[in-house]
Amino acid sequence: QECVEEIRMLDQDKSAAPGREGREGRDDQVDFELRPPRLEDVVPYMDFLAQREVSIWLDDSAQLPVGPAQVEKLLLHDAWAIWAISVDGRFAGVTSLYDPNPLTGTAYLSIGLGEQRHWGQGLGNGIVREVLHRGFTQLGLRKICSEILAPNGAALALHRRIGFHEDGVLRQDAWRRGKWVD
Repeated sequence: QECVEEIRMLDQDKSAAPGREGREGRDDQVDFELRPPRLEDVVPYMDFLAQREVSIWLDDSAQLPVGPAQVEKLLLHDAWAIWAISVDGRFAGVTSLYDPNPLTGTAYLSIGLGEQRHWGQGLGNGIVREVLHRGFTQLGLRKICSEILAPNGAALALHRRIGFHEDGVLRQDAWRRGKWVD
């Protein structure tokens, strides 16, 4: 499992999710749309996965080269709740809720913003808030967790700003950049 540091948004923190409806979001003047993935997203997503600075923060399966059939299966067939991130009408990454547990009302959040020119602009904040909103209001989740590698300070800060709380740390659980990391 790629979980290094688990952070969760508790029931009482649902207020941190936005109340807006619809498929578009706006945050820090960056417009985005969360839409269903399409076949034409496969190649750009493969390109993002080939970028070491993008894939290094993703789960262990993204550390090896992946082919178009694997990416198509992930984007179009295997996911429980997955959205393509579109910025200015262009594919910019993927976000999802995965591994749902209907007995406990929980799922895990992932976000992969592959278009690096959008990093550091507050876009992740709006995307995560919109996914939380959809998870709680449309999918009926009670708790949403996120697994983050400890060296990914930007992701940790983003989750904490939104209201996630650290549940625990899996020590030396992922091999990145030649060493084990939390």
